[in-house]
Amino acid sequence: MAIRKFIRPALIAALGTLLAPQALAQDVEFDFSGSWRMRYETLKNPIFPATEAQRTQSNDRISSRVLLKGEANYGNWNATVEIQDSRAFLDDNDPTLKSSQVNTLEPLQYFIRYKDFNEYVKAITVGRMAVDHGSRRLMAKGVYRNAINAFDGVMVDTVVKDWDIRGFYFLPVSRFPTQSQLVEDNKRAFDKSFSERKYFGLYAVSPDEKWKIQNVWFKESDSEELATKNRDLYTLSVDYSESFAGDWKSNIEVIGQTGTARSSSSASDLTDLDVNAWMVHAHLGQQVTKSTFLRAEIDFATGDNDSADDEINAFDGLYGVRRFDFGPTDVYQGFQRSNIIAPGLRSVTKIGGVHNIMVGYKALWYHKVEQGEEDFMGNQLEVRWRYQVMPELRLEFGGAYLMKGDALEQGDYPDDSQFAYTAFLYKF
Repeated sequence: MAIRKFIRPALIAALGTLLAPQALAQDVEFDFSGSWRMRYETLKNPIFPATEAQRTQSNDRISSRVLLKGEANYGNWNATVEIQDSRAFLDDNDPTLKSSQVNTLEPLQYFIRYKDFNEYVKAITVGRMAVDHGSRRLMAKGVYRNAINAFDGVMVDTVVKDWDIRGFYFLPVSRFPTQSQLVEDNKRAFDKSFSERKYFGLYAVSPDEKWKIQNVWFKESDSEELATKNRDLYTLSVDYSESFAGDWKSNIEVIGQTGTARSSSSASDLTDLDVNAWMVHAHLGQQVTKSTFLRAEIDFATGDNDSADDEINAFDGLYGVRRFDFGPTDVYQGFQRSNIIAPGLRSVTKIGGVHNIMVGYKALWYHKVEQGEEDFMGNQLEVRWRYQVMPELRLEFGGAYLMKGDALEQGDYPDDSQFAYTAFLYKF
């Protein structure tokens, strides 16, 4: 616990400067928490076609993520500071290693929140924050991925006719450095947001929590420091959940996306193309035993097989995460929420509040391919076991096996992909 004894005074001092000095001794409540996750991953045969010149046949990685969070509460006021330190080791010359896995010693969150403003406004938050929204398919904090998304801006939580409605105006934070060698060496540089990239909208939840609706606008443009696809997208999500016949549960989320974008971020690409894309997730399941829930599911996201036309049909997942739909990310990489059709089965077994075992199967096709190309990517089997050794310590073991279909049996590694990982998470 030495690290806690060392860091707590520093965080308390930093947070204390945000509040009136005369109130510190009596009325301010401080809280400090954190976690450390260490994970080892190994992969044989990359999923997508590659040559020996691009990457090796096998890949091993050790990743570490430390989160340290301090909070100060004074009446309706809250001030929060959270530090993230995400690093990767043992992984040499892997082109898939990006700033989404490495983000060294970085302020992840620092915001001020005022709660219970009145009967309509529950909270106003200003600063840098990491946020989960609804299904997490459009905006989310990473759980499996080693680095976490953050946003600079303002967020307002309200209640209107018993609906919980959140409004937000964010500038997404870009992680630095981005150069491959600096990322591989765990070098650091301060992350920052850009006024040329904006993400804003509304998220509403019905009183019975069956309906969840998101309206999201995403706008970006080039600047001296920022090369973009000049995306100008409007995305609408409608998510509905229902329980029936005692132990049956269903969910469907439909997301439509429209607007304009360019086919690349090249400075010479000045052609705005129309965007028309959509995705659907649906599942139906039942509590088959006291401890096991089994469900059938399908994911469908549009793709594009014609780069020469004047339209983009590939769905853009924006700042969502995909691990819970398509399997592990990071070393395994897995599948994007774009250009995919993936029906499957999933079971989750919870035993005594200590064991959580997930087994999942997916059959995977491309939605669209070029004429004459194969579209079947394969069959994926995934297993994950979480063991809560004690309240502070959780062990996790998992893996995935991809029986490659004709679309992926190409390049220098046509054999099936084999992936395994083990991790521990310690919270304090």
